[in-house]
Amino acid sequence: MIDAAMTEAISSGLFMEDAVIDQYTGRGLTIGTERLLNFGACSYLGLETRPELKDGAERALREIGTQFPFPRGYVQSHLYAELEDGLDKVTGACALVASNTTLGHISALPVLVESNDAVVIDQFAHASLQIATALLDCAEIQHLRHNNVGQLARILAKAPQSYDRVWYVCDGLYSMLGDLAPVQQIRELLDTYPRLNLYLDDAHSTSWSGSHGRGHALDLLVGHPRVTVALSLNKAFSAAGGALVFPNRDLYWKVRRCGGPMLFSGPIQPPMLGAAVASVKLHLSAQFPALQAAEQERIRTALRLCKEFGVPLGSTDETPIFFVPCGPETTAFALVRALRSRGYYACSSVFPAVPRNHAGIRFTISIHNEQADIEGFISCLAEEYARLGIDNQRGLSKRPALKKSAA
Repeated sequence: MIDAAMTEAISSGLFMEDAVIDQYTGRGLTIGTERLLNFGACSYLGLETRPELKDGAERALREIGTQFPFPRGYVQSHLYAELEDGLDKVTGACALVASNTTLGHISALPVLVESNDAVVIDQFAHASLQIATALLDCAEIQHLRHNNVGQLARILAKAPQSYDRVWYVCDGLYSMLGDLAPVQQIRELLDTYPRLNLYLDDAHSTSWSGSHGRGHALDLLVGHPRVTVALSLNKAFSAAGGALVFPNRDLYWKVRRCGGPMLFSGPIQPPMLGAAVASVKLHLSAQFPALQAAEQERIRTALRLCKEFGVPLGSTDETPIFFVPCGPETTAFALVRALRSRGYYACSSVFPAVPRNHAGIRFTISIHNEQADIEGFISCLAEEYARLGIDNQRGLSKRPALKKSAA
């Protein structure tokens, strides 16, 4: 089923494309002969083009080389310790760097979750979490309706006393719909049910949100003794790898000693470690809150314009990820093509990333997007959505007439 879906997606001409790179700036993207304004990237703060990160990568390349050719279980580059020390300051906890977030989950969850524990995982949790939980040797695994805290409370109230712990596994910011986990409500359940433990992937919330960029979840949960949060050092952090944030040093060492990929997977190579060290220094600098504020202003602008132009959204949470529901996959493809014909790059979101016939377009807002870019894009999006009659295809009521573009 997945193979057929991806074959269909690739045949649409909108997946697995090659970009033409000519002094990439982040604002634009060239695919084939199309020069497009970029509304698809995950580098929400635009750090990948900053000179500090480029200089950090270049210094590490000169000092060490293209790789440090040792398994990390034996010996690691000194840059790991420097990076983890900085991440401890960012998160206010104990950070363990992984080769990427997926391998971080595969390292941590089988160590943290024991045979007499139960696991509840959100139905829309990232594929990397679904893969990691499939590896668990635990008493029970249940799926939770998306962000349904009431259902989670009922599961906890009825959980057999024979279970030592119940783990809730979820995202902090969901990568398709762009909605946030109800972290404050989950915090209340942690206070109510002492057997509840939380493992949360906040990859898409890293950097642009939270004190020093530690993400939405850690701002509310930092220091809680039963919470582990995974962050991404890709995406808005603009380097490579992932970080597992533990409430204490004992868990840090237990996962480092026993988490399989921590011992056998390849390390992050020196240039990207150098970029990560430079990025963490920027996160801790006095100028960083201004970068976050600039991104949040763009997000609010996009939300306001979507409301003014009547563009439906899967979520109106203040995040950089926007999902416009289209229904059938072919409709999402048609909308993306229409936007590209007008000079804008956005992504179609189809099965298996979302359920069948619940496709949409996914666009992102970053510091690379100028005010006029955002206004022009959302104006075109509204016009093409109406022209294609997507509301009618989805069985929705007629939308209000479009307002004129502010651009």
